[in-house]
Amino acid sequence: MTTHHIQLAFDLLEDLFPDGTSKEIASYLSRKGPLPFALLVRDLNIPARNIARSLAALTIHDIVECQVEASTKRVLYALNLKRTLYILHYSKCIHCARQLYSFDGELIIEELLLNGKQRMSTLLVKVYERLIKAGKDPETHNLQSIKEKFKTLVSAQFLQRVVADDAKPFMATTVEETSASSVQIPELTPEAWKYLVSNQQYESNEPAQKKVKTSMPIFGDEKIFWKVNFQRFFAYLRDEELIQAFTNRIDQNAGKIVRAILRLAAVKLDPSRTIPISFIEIAKTISNTGLQLNDESLQKYMNVITNDVNNCIVKIGDHGRGTYEVDFQKALRGLTKAHIQSFLKERYGSNALRIYNMLEERGCLSQKQIEDMAMINAKEAQQYVYSMFIDGMLTLEELSKANDFNPTRTFYFFRVNLYNGVLSLLDHSYKTMSNLMQRRHFEKERHRKLIDKRDKVDAIIHSLREQNADEEQINEVDDILSPVEKEQIKKLDAAFRKIDLAQLQLTETILLLELYLSLSNTVAPVQKKTGGKAVAEKLLETRAQR
Repeated sequence: MTTHHIQLAFDLLEDLFPDGTSKEIASYLSRKGPLPFALLVRDLNIPARNIARSLAALTIHDIVECQVEASTKRVLYALNLKRTLYILHYSKCIHCARQLYSFDGELIIEELLLNGKQRMSTLLVKVYERLIKAGKDPETHNLQSIKEKFKTLVSAQFLQRVVADDAKPFMATTVEETSASSVQIPELTPEAWKYLVSNQQYESNEPAQKKVKTSMPIFGDEKIFWKVNFQRFFAYLRDEELIQAFTNRIDQNAGKIVRAILRLAAVKLDPSRTIPISFIEIAKTISNTGLQLNDESLQKYMNVITNDVNNCIVKIGDHGRGTYEVDFQKALRGLTKAHIQSFLKERYGSNALRIYNMLEERGCLSQKQIEDMAMINAKEAQQYVYSMFIDGMLTLEELSKANDFNPTRTFYFFRVNLYNGVLSLLDHSYKTMSNLMQRRHFEKERHRKLIDKRDKVDAIIHSLREQNADEEQINEVDDILSPVEKEQIKKLDAAFRKIDLAQLQLTETILLLELYLSLSNTVAPVQKKTGGKAVAEKLLETRAQR
């Protein structure tokens, strides 16, 4: 974990839990490691009640994990930094649920993200109340329709089942996705369902005093909770990136064919590869989607797709007119290389990108060979190579004639190591995301009075329009803001839109890089402590002074 990684995690916690206590507890656990509750109360200058409340909230979101010490049987609390970074992808998960399962699915995912884990009975009521507040028709969006949408999300594995352990009431055990019970929906008792249906009186005009008060029945799902399955959402987002890549590289028909292949391979036995899919199955799925392609045209498209430079869709057999599978490791490698090449071109220019591509194709080359083959003068070539080496995009291999590694008798070769490059780019992405969040917070605090004034004016105008007020009254309220303030608000909104767009694009980059690292089987090479980076930094500093 790098410094920028940890800083971003704390910024996300501060954004999700604005009280400040959660961030302070997470920071202390990150420094000290797993600790019991008593030590947290002793070391932190925070009331025990506030610490307990924050730990409960962090635990239910899986940001803090509970562990039992074997010797003393004490409960230890440990920070899960990897889970903390999932907060970055909340908006993407909600957007995917909206696209796939309409407004009902979006509210289900949003409620689970806000509350961490919930019972199905509680979730149905909360989603129903939000739908009614949003002005939806209660006849169409009733509890039964919400439950059916919930079942669809569970069957697609976008939701994960969590069962409370009676022996450890403070902890929760998660049922694995491969288990048959992970997609089983608990059946509510007849009394519980009758109670929920009878409480669909939110839209009723009856006063609260006339409503019959009934006791809370037993629902039947008191020990069964549900949470968002982030890995399933990440797989869906990865598939969408792969489809978009083939659409941009070839055409829309190729993207639709890749989408059909990924849909057929929805059940994956291996996270790095799909199950084998025959040409006949692909053709049948394509015809059902409405894409008019005969077998000959489809075969040509498959040949083009399999001969792609990334070679991520591989033909593994000839039975069934050809059998194909998707290699996600190669796919993520190709997408990751495109991000690194774009980064190098923007940061150093096209000459540095040419050197990087040449090293990737040739393997390892010395400084002299790079200068000759790239057709760049020695001064610029050294500057590009040393800069990429300092940033971690290139690695240095030393071949010495003697055991003392004397520089006069040592050959130095530069090589591209994609694993190190991804780590470096990921660290840059973490730093940039943290800077964007801090910049947004700074701008909000800087213009706090103006933003509050604009919000009050908007609220008054909204209430006047609901009361069917005249346009003159609305214009009078709107004139509370001076032309200078309106222009300033316009510039501020434009700045916030730029920050939001940058965060959205950066989130996609971070997800791809993290997925590549999770599937990569390569290991970062061990660097000999020969002072290579120090020498490169000194040479660059000397050239800058000249």
